Amino acid sequence: MFVKHLQEYLDKFTEGPNGMRGNAVSNARIYIMTSKGYLEEIKRIEVHESNNPKDTSIRVVLKPNKEEKLILPPGYIKDY
Repeated sequence: MFVKHLQEYLDKFTEGPNGMRGNAVSNARIYIMTSKGYLEEIKRIEVHESNNPKDTSIRVVLKPNKEEKLILPPGYIKDY
């Protein structure tokens, strides 16, 4: 997944009347799901760039809080 895909997806939820931005999704917390089925809140987002001048790659890294907030029911753990 690329950042542009996430932006396009979230645009569907944040566009309001007359092209205005902002609604409940704008203030939603972001979590990642661990392999054990727990949700961990994102503590920090980092952008990493290559140190090699010939490599123009960039990646976005989501750093979790490492607190197992809640466990998901088994039906929600599947990777779609």
